[in-house]
Formats: sequence, C-alpha cells, structure tokens
Amino acid sequence: MTHGLILQASYAFSKILTDSDTAWGVQYAADSFNRGLEKSIGQFDVTHDFKFSGVYDLPFGKGKSMFQSGPAAWIVGNWRLAGILVYDSGTPVGVGTSLTLPIYASGAGGRVPAYVTSYDGWQPSFSGSFDPGVDHFFAPYGSGPFPNQGSATSLNSIGNETRYNPKLRLFPNLNENLSVTRAFPIREKTSLEFRAEAFNIFNRVRFGSGSTSLQSQTFGVLTGATSQFNSPRQLQLALKLYF
Repeated sequence: MTHGLILQASYAFSKILTDSDTAWGVQYAADSFNRGLEKSIGQFDVTHDFKFSGVYDLPFGKGKSMFQSGPAAWIVGNWRLAGILVYDSGTPVGVGTSLTLPIYASGAGGRVPAYVTSYDGWQPSFSGSFDPGVDHFFAPYGSGPFPNQGSATSLNSIGNETRYNPKLRLFPNLNENLSVTRAFPIREKTSLEFRAEAFNIFNRVRFGSGSTSLQSQTFGVLTGATSQFNSPRQLQLALKLYF
C-alpha cells in the first residue's frame, strides 16, 4: 500500500484447442469413429483477459494527512473507494442443425454439424452498433456461408463444420464494479460500516447469439431477456456491524 492506494492488474493471452467442452453431463461426437473431427477452438476460449482492481483510502480524518480533527474529520474521514474492472474477449460460437442422423441408434444422440461453404461472412456488418430488434447475429440461413442443409440422408448430412468457428465470437465482456465505504468507529473492537456498491455501473449490455440451429425460425435472432448474457446494473446499500 502506498499513501492508502492499492492497485493490482493482470492480463492473459491464451488459446484453447480441445475435442470436448463439457465437464459434467454428456457431449456427443459427430462421428464416434473419428474423434479427430471434434478438435476445434474451445467453447470457453478467451483470447484476451484483462482484470484490474484498486482500493483507495481517502487522505481525510484522524491519522491521515488532511482534516485530522474537528467537524471536517467526522464528515469526510474514513472513506474508501474501490473498484474491479474486467475486460474479456468474447467466446467462439458454432452452429448446427436439427436434423436426425440415421447412422445413430435411437437415443444415442450425435452432434449434427452444419454444412458451410466458408468460415467467413457468418456475421453481418453492424456498422459500429447492434440493434437486437433489427440486426441478426448471423447471416440469414440459405445464403452466404449457410447453404440449404438438405435432408438427414443426404451425402453431406454429417456436415463439414468444426464445433466452434474461431473467427466468430460473442460480444466481449466489459464490466465495472465500484464501491464507496465508510467506517464509523464505536469502540476499540466495534465499528459500523456503510457501503454503497454498484455492479455493472455503466449498465453495459452483452448480447448473446440467439438460436444457433439453422432449422430454427429464430436463427440468429435475439428474443427476450434471455438474449442478454450479463446482468443489468445493480445498486446496493448496506450497513455492517463489526464486533
């Protein structure tokens, strides 16, 4: 701590390649006899991960450099500011189809990849902004990189797409949490603390991708509150008694 200030920051650059992303539950392969087809960028891959936190005790009040006594010390003393900032890259996205592959026994499942012509052009240009009521997260089905998928008995029914597209990612995670606290000493081992906290203080909205099934009528369309990945701004007031 220097003059009541503590700062901490971290940055990570990473890339995850894997053939499975499910720690619990079941995840099926497109071809059980060729697991190499499952190797792709991981669903939880975050290329850039930056975190910053800080705590600052304001230099006012008893034992501080300014306003050490008198009414001013009581009003402005013992205040603390703190914040946690998180800025992460978006995770990759994959699409699939709702077709049933006859090569699997009933109930055996199976991942059904899409048939794509390119890994480019999956996402239309948003011109610097995204309107969930107008814009689609994906290019329309049946055009561009998403040709008509045909039937489950077609030669390309098993698809040619990797599990996740390394070029298409969800919107980044940008979040700022701030707090203001003040301690009111009562006795040697007793104090009252007031806290005002703001989570996602700038009320940033992180949209999802909508449906990723090519046969869905809402493919790439953001609908309802479920299309927001993060929580809206939350304000919280609290009193804590330490003894």
